Amino acid sequence: MESWWTQEQLDYAQGVAAPAAVREIEQGLRDAFKGASSKYVKFDVKGGTDAPDVPAPLTEPDDMGIVTSSCHSYEPVKVPEDTSGPYHCLICGQAFAV
Repeated sequence: MESWWTQEQLDYAQGVAAPAAVREIEQGLRDAFKGASSKYVKFDVKGGTDAPDVPAPLTEPDDMGIVTSSCHSYEPVKVPEDTSGPYHCLICGQAFAV
């Protein structure tokens, strides 16, 4: 794995950024040509670009449970609900069962 982000996260980030970028570019063009008209040249912005729709937020299944070790209970471990261990403390590495 060469990326911290999943492909779904990257696609979502691009899907959120693209519509905002299109709106900013369109507004920048309008601002750039505002007042640039003369009696010989006239600029008019009609309509707009079709910005892509913003994607629905990503969701994650709620299929994990939290277990705590007896040695360092302030640092719980998040594990799949259908597993039974043994689990290991994140602080000292000691194995424990629930």
